[in-house]
Amino acid sequence: MDVLNLVRISLPRLREQAERLMTDRFAITRYTGATITDPDTGVDTPEVLHLADTIGKVQTSGGIASQVVTASGDSSNVGGNVPVWSLYLHFPFSLTGVREKDVAVCTSSDDPDLVGKRFRLVNLQSEKTHATARRWNVQEMPEGAS
Repeated sequence: MDVLNLVRISLPRLREQAERLMTDRFAITRYTGATITDPDTGVDTPEVLHLADTIGKVQTSGGIASQVVTASGDSSNVGGNVPVWSLYLHFPFSLTGVREKDVAVCTSSDDPDLVGKRFRLVNLQSEKTHATARRWNVQEMPEGAS
C-alpha cells in the first residue's frame, strides 16, 4: 500500500482521535452588520447570526521572548523582552461555514475559567488537504467588546 492510500484510510480514525481531545463546547456566531431596535426601549443592538454549537479545544503555544514595538516605534515594554503567546481554537474537521471575524464563545469546559470567554476567529492556522481538525488563530475578546 502506498503512503497516500495509507493516509486516506487513516484519516477518519485520526480525526476521531483529534476530536476526543476536544472536551470544550462553543457557540459560534457572526455579526451581520445590521442592528435590531428594541421596540420597548429604542436601544439598538447588533444583529447576531448563530452558526453552530460544536466541540473544540483551546490551545496555546509560544512563550517566546520578543521585543514589542508600537506603531509609533516606541517600545511598549521599555526595551525589555516579553513572552509572546499564540492562541488557537481547534474544531472538528467537519465544521464548515465559519470564517474570519466570527466569534466563538466557550459554553462548557473542564476548566471553569474558560467558560464565557469569547474568541474572535482571525484566520485558519493552516489549510491542508489531510487535516485532522480546523485550527483557528484567535484573539480573546475583552468583556463588552463586539
